[in-house]
Amino acid sequence: MEKLLLIICLVLTGSIFAQNISEENIIGVYQLKSNDPMGGNTLVFLPNNTYAIAYFGGIQKGTWELENGKLKVTKTVAPQFALYGRKISALDNTTQVKLSTRSENRVLVGFNAKNPTLLKRLFNPNSNCYIPPYVINEKGSIHQFNLALLEEFPGYKLQGAEKQARVFQFKNPESYNDLIVVNLPSEYTTESNIPITFKDGLLYVGSFSEGMKKKPLTSLNEEDTMYIQKYSSESLLPQKLQYGDEFFPYFENPTTEELKPYQRVKVIEVSKTHISLQTGSFLTATCKEE
Repeated sequence: MEKLLLIICLVLTGSIFAQNISEENIIGVYQLKSNDPMGGNTLVFLPNNTYAIAYFGGIQKGTWELENGKLKVTKTVAPQFALYGRKISALDNTTQVKLSTRSENRVLVGFNAKNPTLLKRLFNPNSNCYIPPYVINEKGSIHQFNLALLEEFPGYKLQGAEKQARVFQFKNPESYNDLIVVNLPSEYTTESNIPITFKDGLLYVGSFSEGMKKKPLTSLNEEDTMYIQKYSSESLLPQKLQYGDEFFPYFENPTTEELKPYQRVKVIEVSKTHISLQTGSFLTATCKEE
């Protein structure tokens, strides 16, 4: 299990140390087997100098290149938060905010505050039993939007009213009233280094890795090949969020207006600073007693 988690959480920025390797030696599919019921990991090096590693519940990507006989791999790192918006006439004088996150009890949100470090919890402390989608409805327009993630483990009790966090500040000059917040998990937002070695035709990732023998790209089925090629060449957080994209909201019978694309809102500042927590939360999640 340690081996599986290491590969999932750390891949991949480093160099393969080997002599006389060529791109043809590298291009292919490598599979790390595991006794975990969730399965192992599949690492794919593509001819367009991108790679992807797929595991249960996620996929990471990056680029690779040969430098002086060594393979350099660089993990693609995305920002912790992204904001998208569009105008919807049906919302009238209300601004709707949909949130996509796996850190429900750590996300902090602030609207239209003169002080961007004054934030409120998305969910109540010690919350549980989350049922998405997470939606906040605010009367009027949201001109300024601030987001942060508490740097603590779930269940940790705050001492005092202040805590440090990286605050993402956005402005909404287009007065979008239908907003989407994307909070990516740490494996997509954190740089990491891990040694990679290529020896006797086997690829080793990390000190706990068993050697992985290369398989041809044709060993993947057509559907997986197309998905990995598309995923590795596109941004996880595109400038325009369209119907069918990963973070576009689901509608059972969408209207033409509901299919309108979202535009990415530019972040104006990211800074690590002391924050002040307002009392209460925007949403409440508590298990109902049987």
